[in-house]
Amino acid sequence: MDNVSMSIGNTLKSRRIALNIKQEDLAERLGVTDQTVSKWERDLTEPKASQVCQLSQILKITEKEICRGTSISEKSDPFDFVRKVCILINEVPQTEMLAGMQGFIDDEEGFLKMLAKVANHPLEIFEIEAKREADMMAAMTKKIVMKQMNFKNDEEYDEYVKDLISKES
Repeated sequence: MDNVSMSIGNTLKSRRIALNIKQEDLAERLGVTDQTVSKWERDLTEPKASQVCQLSQILKITEKEICRGTSISEKSDPFDFVRKVCILINEVPQTEMLAGMQGFIDDEEGFLKMLAKVANHPLEIFEIEAKREADMMAAMTKKIVMKQMNFKNDEEYDEYVKDLISKES
């Protein structure tokens, strides 16, 4: 997949032509005039933000591609793509691979929902995990403070924390 740098107008025009859509038909679907579409394609004006979403659906390209004036060449066969990823994935550290993926995912929330569904885990698992980690960090902090301050029991620690909070208020 090659990124080809173009203007917004060229991106719209090339996708419209590739999909064999007439300017008139595109204009009608968007509720604008033929002249408006023509001005977009000649880079005299640009579509409104609300129209970019509609354009991306009609032209089957992402909003990002429209706004950046880039067009990504046609997607490969999904099985061929997965085969290539499976070969390369073994050569890339998981953290780098996932961080790299994030840059190409336009709908992070949708991606996470899809993964949660496939994994048969509710999205709330993230909140549960975050709470568990926060509780663990609090317990570790308490243990360290109790040792450094030579507190003999939880009550001494709790009193110390209450004093700190009241001084900050």
